[in-house]
Amino acid sequence: MASFLKQLSHIVRRLMRSPGFAAITLITLAIGIGANTAIFSVINAVLLRPLPYLEPGRLVGVWHTAPGVNLKEANASPGCYFIYREANRTFQDIGLWNDDSVNVVGLAEPEQVRALGVTDGILSILGVRPVMGRAFSRKDDLPGNPETVILSYDYWQRKFGGNTSALGRRIMIDGKAREVIGVLPRGFRFLDRNPAMLLPFQFDRNKTLLGNFSYQAVARLKPGVTLEQANADVARMIPLMLSAFPPPPGITLKMFEDAHLGPNVRPFHKDLVGDLGNTLWVLMATIGMVLLIACANVANLLLVRAEGRQQELAIRAALGAGWGQIARELLLESATLGVMGGALGLGIAYAALRVLVAIAPANLPRIDEISIDAPALLFTLTVSLLAGLLFGLVPVFKYARAHLAGALRAGGRSLSHSRERHRARNVLVVAQ
Repeated sequence: MASFLKQLSHIVRRLMRSPGFAAITLITLAIGIGANTAIFSVINAVLLRPLPYLEPGRLVGVWHTAPGVNLKEANASPGCYFIYREANRTFQDIGLWNDDSVNVVGLAEPEQVRALGVTDGILSILGVRPVMGRAFSRKDDLPGNPETVILSYDYWQRKFGGNTSALGRRIMIDGKAREVIGVLPRGFRFLDRNPAMLLPFQFDRNKTLLGNFSYQAVARLKPGVTLEQANADVARMIPLMLSAFPPPPGITLKMFEDAHLGPNVRPFHKDLVGDLGNTLWVLMATIGMVLLIACANVANLLLVRAEGRQQELAIRAALGAGWGQIARELLLESATLGVMGGALGLGIAYAALRVLVAIAPANLPRIDEISIDAPALLFTLTVSLLAGLLFGLVPVFKYARAHLAGALRAGGRSLSHSRERHRARNVLVVAQ
C-alpha cells in the first residue's frame, strides 16, 4: 500500500508539472463522464428504481387493444372491473382508479384539491396501509352507503395539524358530507400523482352499461402468474363482460364486437413511464458515444505525452524495469486521470440535473426523485475506471514493449518509428 501511494503521489506531481495537458484531459473527461452520470441518474430514478409498493413486480396495468377502431391502448370500464374481479383466474385482486379534482368547503377557506377516485381494493393491491384509521371496505364502495374519504398525510397535517380527532370528522366535498376514515402514509404517491384524498367510486352494478372505457385499472398477479397467462385470462373474460351488461342507448353490441377488444396487461411501471423508457435508453447510448469520443481524444493526448517520455521509459527499461511495471505505471496514471475526471464530472452532473429539473415538463415522471444517489456514485466510479482503462491501454500497448528498446537505440528519430507513432493517432482520429 505504501508503494502504491508513493507511486500515486509521483503521478500526481508529474501531472501538476504539465498543467495544460492535465487541464485539457480532465475537462474532456469531466464533460463525458458528467453527461453520462446525469442521464444515468434520470434513468435510475425513472426506469430502474422499483415502485414504492409491496412486491411491485406483481403489479400490472390492465389495458386493452381495440384494433377495429384503431386503438392500441384502451382503458377499462366498470363492466370490466366487475367481471374481471369475479371471474379472473390470475389476479389476486383488481381495482379501478382515475384522477379527479374536488371542491372542499368548511375547512378554513374553500379550495379545490387533487383527488383520486378508486375502488375499494386499491390500497390492498398496492400493499399500502393507512397510518391511522382504515382503508376502504367493499361496503364503502357500495352505492347508497355513507360517503367516506381517506386523506393524504400532508393534507391531514395541513388541515388538522396532525390531530387524531380528524377521524370521524365530516368534510363537505363537492357538496357531499364525507366521513374521514383514514390517513395515508407520509410520502404516499400513486404513480406520479400526489392526491390530497381518495374517494370511493360506488359503482352500481345494476345500472352498469357496456362502454365507459375511461378508467384505469391496476391488478396484483397471483404468485407465479406470468403476463402471458394474465393476458390470456383477460382475453377469456372479454366475451363474458360483453354479454353481462347491456349496451347504452344508441349503441349496439355489434359495435363493441367490431372493435375487436383484446387484452393488454403490462407491468404497472409502464403506466408511469409510458414510452419514455425507449427515449431515455437511446439518449443514454448517444451520450455514451460522447464519452467514447472523449476517451479517444484523451488517448490521443496520452500518445503524444508518451512520445515525449519515450526516452525516459526506454532508459528505465534498459536499467531493468519490466514491461509489466511500466504498463502498470501508465495504467495507474490513466486511471488517476479517469477518477479525477469523474470527480469533476460529478459537479457537472449535479449542475446539469438542477437545470434539467428546473426546465423539465411537469409531467416527467418521478422528477422529484432524480438525484445523484449511491447508485449514481457507483456508476460514476465504474465509468471513470473503465474510461481510464480504455484510453490508457493505447499508450501501454504502443510504448511499453519493444518500442522502448528501439527508442533507446535510435533516439526516436527514425522514419519508421515516426510512421508508427502517427499510425495509432490516425486510427483514433478515424474512430472519432
